[in-house]
Amino acid sequence: MNITITNIPDVTKKNIDQSKQSIAEKIITNVYPLFDDIYQAKKSSINSLQEAIKLKKKSLSNEKQSIEEMMVHYRKAKKISNILDRVNKLLQLGIAYDGSMKNETVILLKILDKLPEEQLNQQLERTVEMINKRFSK
Repeated sequence: MNITITNIPDVTKKNIDQSKQSIAEKIITNVYPLFDDIYQAKKSSINSLQEAIKLKKKSLSNEKQSIEEMMVHYRKAKKISNILDRVNKLLQLGIAYDGSMKNETVILLKILDKLPEEQLNQQLERTVEMINKRFSK
């Protein structure tokens, strides 16, 4: 019979708790570094992913803001285009040749780009009313 000497303590009825504790400590000292390295790697991975998410959210908010600005600019340009089309129609129908109407149209064309959206809406309504008056006669 061969006897192999190991570091495992002999277990007797008297020292069962001490044996369990020493075996647990040895297991922990051998396994803990593995878990600690894995934990640190996962933690750093999570932190880097969180930073990436923050950067993506920031870029998304910037993109959203620029798209909203483009939409506002597009709506305004569309309204200006509609007003110009209607003024063109007024000119073709000969309505804009009246004295006061001619001056108002010239002033409108000069300041059209500077008008806020509310006033653009009002001008659209006015041009529709003028065209409707022409056809109602």
